[in-house]
Amino acid sequence: MMESRAARRISFSFADAFRLGYDNIKRRFNRSVLIVGAIALGVAFFSTLYLMDAFFKVYTLKEGGNLQVESYQYWLVVVSFTVSIVSITNSMLIAVYERYREIGTMKCLGALDQHILKLFLVESIILALVGGTLGFGVGLLGAIMACGFMIGFRSLLHVPISVFLYLLFGAISLSLILSTAATIYPAYRAAKLNPVEALRHEI
Repeated sequence: MMESRAARRISFSFADAFRLGYDNIKRRFNRSVLIVGAIALGVAFFSTLYLMDAFFKVYTLKEGGNLQVESYQYWLVVVSFTVSIVSITNSMLIAVYERYREIGTMKCLGALDQHILKLFLVESIILALVGGTLGFGVGLLGAIMACGFMIGFRSLLHVPISVFLYLLFGAISLSLILSTAATIYPAYRAAKLNPVEALRHEI
C-alpha cells in the first residue's frame, strides 16, 4: 500500500528510463558491445538459414532440383540462442554488480523496485533493437554471398520483398525476446538490492 502511494508520488516515465538507459550504455560501451554481439550472432545465424531456405525454394520452383536447408541446422540455431541468452545474462549480472552503489544511491533518493526493473529492461530493449537489426543485416549478407555463388546472384532477385520484411520483423522480435528473457533475473536482483548494503559495497 505504501509502495503504491510512493509510486504515484515518484514519476519515472519510459522517457526517463530511456534517457538513463542510453547514458548507461554509453558509459559501459565495451560491455554493451559484447551484449549486442551476442544478440547479433544468434539472430544472424537464424537469418542466414531462413533466407537460404527462401532462396533455395524459389530456385527449386524455377529451375528444379532439390536444394534445401537441412533440419539439423535449425537445431544449431537453438544452440546459438541458448549461448546468447547465457552470455547476455552473465553480462547483465556483472553490470548489476558494478552498479551496486549507483543502484543504492537511486533507491536512497526514492527510486522504487519497479523503477530499477524498468531501467534495466529498457536498456535491454535498446541493445536488442541494435543487435537484432545488425544480426539481420549480417544474416542477409551471409545468405546472399553463400547462395549467390551456389545458384547465381540473378536467381536471388526472384525472392519477394515480403520475405525480407517478414524476416526483419521476426529478427527484431526474436532479439527482444532473447534480451528480455536474459535480463529478467539480473534486473530482478538489481531491483531487490538493499540500498544500505549496496552503498556499503566496494567494487
